[in-house]
Amino acid sequence: MADKMEGVTTGGGPVKYPVPITTIYVSNLEERTKIETLKEALNAVFKHYGTIVDIVAKSSLKRKGQAFVVFDNEDSADRALQMNNFEMYGKQMKVAKARTHSDETVKRQAAGMFDEHKRKRLTLKDIKRAKEAAKAEANPAVAVEKPRAKTGAALVPDEYVRPNKTLFLQNIPQDVDEDALTAIFERFDGFKEVRLVSVRSVAFAEFENEQFAIAAKEATANTPIGAQGKPMKVTYQRQ
Repeated sequence: MADKMEGVTTGGGPVKYPVPITTIYVSNLEERTKIETLKEALNAVFKHYGTIVDIVAKSSLKRKGQAFVVFDNEDSADRALQMNNFEMYGKQMKVAKARTHSDETVKRQAAGMFDEHKRKRLTLKDIKRAKEAAKAEANPAVAVEKPRAKTGAALVPDEYVRPNKTLFLQNIPQDVDEDALTAIFERFDGFKEVRLVSVRSVAFAEFENEQFAIAAKEATANTPIGAQGKPMKVTYQRQ
């Protein structure tokens, strides 16, 4: 099953925005085509229906063979649906209206809601990853083990660390102690404790389970802390 990509919110029902959906979802594309080549081809095919403001395509295994084309208005997106079953690189593409708003549409037409939109998308993504991890752990026989990088987990960016019950807090100023951090996180359900490693300017906030941690992460990411209001980076502890 194709995995929905960044740029379009998924799950939990669409967020209500005062603008229409101007994005189409294109699938059944040739997976061996390079991303830049694919984007150029999609632009050539769909530019006749209106102004394209963004094309989102990814090269990861789950996201190959699909893309989102974002127009500057809904009428263009609706007319572009005519290209359903159009053959490109020897395959008939499938074209449908996206179910939710793209980042670019919200940014351009409802800028005041963009931060909320992005937080919701990232939170839903974390929840999905946590559910997939729990399912894989419950059914180890059907879980596909991915090859590990030779240099270890450090190669994985913080943003892609699997959701778990412990948050990793970075950019902690010297004038912020455990009590100050506890005051930030204790208001969230499932909070257990904060552990500060002052010599490294980092800390850990532990919760009862990953669902509580996900909710706290959404609400506290980039919170200004300390006398200078330095944004606190909040991700998940590496395991």
